[in-house]
Formats: sequence, C-alpha cells, structure tokens
Amino acid sequence: MAHFLKLQSISILLAVLLLLNIQLLANSGRLYLIMGNIYMMVITAIGLVSLVLFTRVIIKRVRQLATSTWNLSLYVLWLAYLTLFTYVWTRIVPAPGEAAWPSRVVGLLIIALTFTFPLYVFIVHIVARSKQRTT
Repeated sequence: MAHFLKLQSISILLAVLLLLNIQLLANSGRLYLIMGNIYMMVITAIGLVSLVLFTRVIIKRVRQLATSTWNLSLYVLWLAYLTLFTYVWTRIVPAPGEAAWPSRVVGLLIIALTFTFPLYVFIVHIVARSKQRTT
C-alpha cells in the first residue's frame, strides 16, 4: 500500500508541474496586462525554476521506490491527475470572457508540451534509477 501511495504522490507532482506550466502559458495574456513587457521573462523564470525544483523532488521520490513493474504506471497516472486538476482549475478560476482565452499558437504549444511530457517522465525515471544504489 505504501508503494501505491508513493506512486500516486509522484504522479500528483508530475501533474502539478505540467499544470503550472500550462496555466502560465494559457494565462500569458492576463499576465501581460498585469506586468507589462516583462511578463515573458517572468513566465520563463517561473517555468524553469518549477521544472528544476520539481525534478529534484521527483527524482528523490522515485529513488525511494522499490523496483517494481508498477513503476511503469507513472507514464500514465499523471494524465488522470492533470485532467482532474485542469477541470478543478477551470471551475475555480474561469476565463472572464472570450478575450481571455489563449491564442491558437499557445494552444499548439500546450498540446506539444503535453505530448512531449512522457519523454520528460522517462528521462527523470532513468536518471533517478541510474543514481540508485544497486545491491
């Protein structure tokens, strides 16, 4: 049961990481209205800092997992949590109008980010396993 909960917590961390970056991109128009021309540097800085911090935490959590074939479920579990968190986010903070929706290009970037995210999960998983001590 502990292994299952650890897998779930890692999946939640992965989903929150992707959700944060998606919401930064999707709300870039709103951030521009608040911050002005510096908004792109702020989005980039927050995205990279979150990527580095979450990666370090996820690697530590994956290293604590026992070797099991259930670890491969990490490649799919984050998608369910991302869907749930995105739904909750859109209900808590709805778009004020059609003008606040992201442009088509931002939508394509979000789709590309979502499709390449399993590659990120794979790389983090491999790095965590390579740093793990073998007995």
